[in-house]
Amino acid sequence: MEKLQDNYQEAMRQIADAIQNSETLAAYLEEEDETLYKTLQEQFEPAIHEVYEIVANESPLQLENLEKALLDPVYEGLYLPKILGYAVLRGHVDKTIRYAVPQNHFKDILLAICNSPNFEQIKKRIGQTTQIGFALSSDIWITNLIESIENKKIKAFLASLKSDALRDTDKRREAFKGYKNQFAHANYHSAEFPNNAIQMVSGYQSLKAFLLFRALSAENNASLLPHLKNFIINKELRGPNEFLDILLIIGLMFPVENGLEATYTQAFKELYNGNSKVISDFFMLYDELYNDDSVSIKPQHEIQLASLLATVDSAELQAYFNTVNEVHNKGFVHPDAIDAVRAYYDGHKGLSQENECVRAVIMGYITKFLDNLEPEQYTDYFEINKIITAYIGIFSNEKFNQDIKESSMKFVTNCFRKYTDKRSKDYQDIKKFVASTFVELGFLTDKQVVEMFKTKRKPAAS
Repeated sequence: MEKLQDNYQEAMRQIADAIQNSETLAAYLEEEDETLYKTLQEQFEPAIHEVYEIVANESPLQLENLEKALLDPVYEGLYLPKILGYAVLRGHVDKTIRYAVPQNHFKDILLAICNSPNFEQIKKRIGQTTQIGFALSSDIWITNLIESIENKKIKAFLASLKSDALRDTDKRREAFKGYKNQFAHANYHSAEFPNNAIQMVSGYQSLKAFLLFRALSAENNASLLPHLKNFIINKELRGPNEFLDILLIIGLMFPVENGLEATYTQAFKELYNGNSKVISDFFMLYDELYNDDSVSIKPQHEIQLASLLATVDSAELQAYFNTVNEVHNKGFVHPDAIDAVRAYYDGHKGLSQENECVRAVIMGYITKFLDNLEPEQYTDYFEINKIITAYIGIFSNEKFNQDIKESSMKFVTNCFRKYTDKRSKDYQDIKKFVASTFVELGFLTDKQVVEMFKTKRKPAAS
């Protein structure tokens, strides 16, 4: 975690001075009126949020130190409910929907709230957040936290936020998902880069989530580049697959330039060093990235990684990138691309991870094409379906077929929403295509086609 820069510290000092010198605070301290504290929030939380967003965008590794600065009583507990939520969300949640590592930063913020003279005002904004944070934490951790507080009323308040219902994994998963969705557009992500193999494994999930968020959402990652370089060259981190996974994400989604290209390539070569297991692990991790709904691997990402690994002495690696580069450079509809995919695919087992990756590349192109196709362009869909059919034949894969079916059904449904006149030429052309092609491809049965186009009778008037 980076130290908070002087300019950010100065901005926060100015806000603290403004709070302490405000007439609103003076009136609140004298009258202890709830409405006056709300006025204090309205006056100063936007300024705190503005600084927070600047740090989050430009220097995300300083976020936790900014949050620690806000624990100072001079800020009167303002903005603490917000960063309490960010601390809850930042922790890595495992498959059991529990924290893999205790969230002590969440604890520190919560204790600062509990020890604040403004607790009675702040507590009205932390109920759901604390309940979720407790649900994700162990009973021992919660008990120790509550027992560290002397005030009996505050103890009782915290104890009331332990939910028996959220002991159930499915209910906990649903509650956490709903809570997380409230912050879908908030930038609170941060992480620590590891210095050794132990930190590499323990902090891997948080670092991965952070890097994926920055790669796909952030506009400015300049502050991360020195850390990315140190990660790449640190030989103490190499060995576990966690390192290889992060290395892949960097090579795919971050600017590897200004001399870092050779450093990256050399690091991968040293990691590989003729070990075929590294290549099999590479494809396993690559396949997982392609199947992660939160990740979007674009052609330019794969072209960059292919360039970085072009001199790695692995026939398997080069065969894969030669194939997908043919697709990226000529387009997935080009006969040469189709032939290249067919040759590569036939050279591997159908369910191999190499083939899974190739299918994901093609599926990405088809999905993007269909998603951007307007109903008025349905004749283009008829044409592209010939290419889709060729890939269905090459892959002979049920999941691929189901994904194609889903995208195709979505498109024709949009068409029928536009062309509602069943006697129109457009409607009849689409109907004829669906009735024949969808049955041939196994998307629909003859009976399902009949049901799909059956005219529903209006109920008789009573």
